[in-house]
Amino acid sequence: MRVLQLVSSSGFYGAERMICLLSVALQRAGAEVYLGVFNGSSTSCSRFVQEAERQNLQVLNLACTGRWNLKTIVLLARWLRMNRIEVLHTHGYKANIYGLVAARLAGCAIVSTCHNWTNRTASLRQYAALDKFLLRHFDRVVAVSHGVLVNLRRAGVPGRRIRQIPNGIEVSAYRAASQTPDRPGRIILGCLSRLSKEKGVDVLVWALPKLLAVHPDLQCVVAGEGPERDRLLALAAELCVSHALHLPGFCDDTARFLSRCTIVVQPSRMEAMPLAVLEAMASEKPIVASAVGEIPSLLEEGKAGLLVPPDNPDMLAEAILELLSSQEQQQALASRAVEKAIESFDVSVMLTGYLSAYKEAMVKRRLLKRTNPSGKAGAYYERGTDRNIA
Repeated sequence: MRVLQLVSSSGFYGAERMICLLSVALQRAGAEVYLGVFNGSSTSCSRFVQEAERQNLQVLNLACTGRWNLKTIVLLARWLRMNRIEVLHTHGYKANIYGLVAARLAGCAIVSTCHNWTNRTASLRQYAALDKFLLRHFDRVVAVSHGVLVNLRRAGVPGRRIRQIPNGIEVSAYRAASQTPDRPGRIILGCLSRLSKEKGVDVLVWALPKLLAVHPDLQCVVAGEGPERDRLLALAAELCVSHALHLPGFCDDTARFLSRCTIVVQPSRMEAMPLAVLEAMASEKPIVASAVGEIPSLLEEGKAGLLVPPDNPDMLAEAILELLSSQEQQQALASRAVEKAIESFDVSVMLTGYLSAYKEAMVKRRLLKRTNPSGKAGAYYERGTDRNIA
């Protein structure tokens, strides 16, 4: 199976980490995988491309000037044909728009993963509306959470084409790091997050005065980059908590980072299926998170981590203080979290789901035949002979 993952990236965040992880898993399963990035030589894409190359992924740099570039679509379609790509897997509205046209020209199957829409600005809301319309014409559309699945159905994407596949992580790597921790002596609140408004890092900063009143040596470390960095630093100075807030930037070893944390906090205002929460679960860490998106389901309505309303610094601080006062509660929540990560969110589970979605899409495009030998239940596939995309 030959697959191109196509994405328009602005950094190395949750979606990009998931794409790299899936691509590596596909390669291990015997697929030939390429990673296509719009303007991959730009500064914003550099870490994503570096990480992909570090993991021996073949990177296709698609030069694309302006928002819409017909030449790029034609070149992409030609590249898909020349490399006999069977599945084009797109991520994000720009990849979806360019990919849909190119896939139809090249004759390959097309699958999209919907990671959610932020709707932060009027232009993003317009792109989201266009994206929802175009997704109706994809061979398969993957929702990373039940909430995204519901939104796709509301947008008119046929239910028979939607598959819900949760993000996955390499649980063993996080467990190994957590079992050989490099922990400092003081309390560390850890947060893996893009520094953008919807991630609610400012809510955590607002909670710090109440936390420091009880634990004056507490430190809060938020690993990530984004447009809110300066505003967060200014807010910390205004609240006189600058000494306790650290924004080290991009984290290239999330397993080691999490191993150093006492409690992991996810204060988001909106989420779909946050990879950062899955990583904290696999690291066997006590978690305090906003009850948004798929987080309540991930944390089993409070059995695998404490839930608080979004945008509420006081309740966030109270939940953190509650956990800090009870080692027993920390251990109970962390133990259940890692159990669920192993059961439901290992990369092997994600890989199985995507391989099935790819094969279904290929059947739809007549690149594979689906058979049901001997009357047995279940799907069986063989290479089609009535369509050639070479």
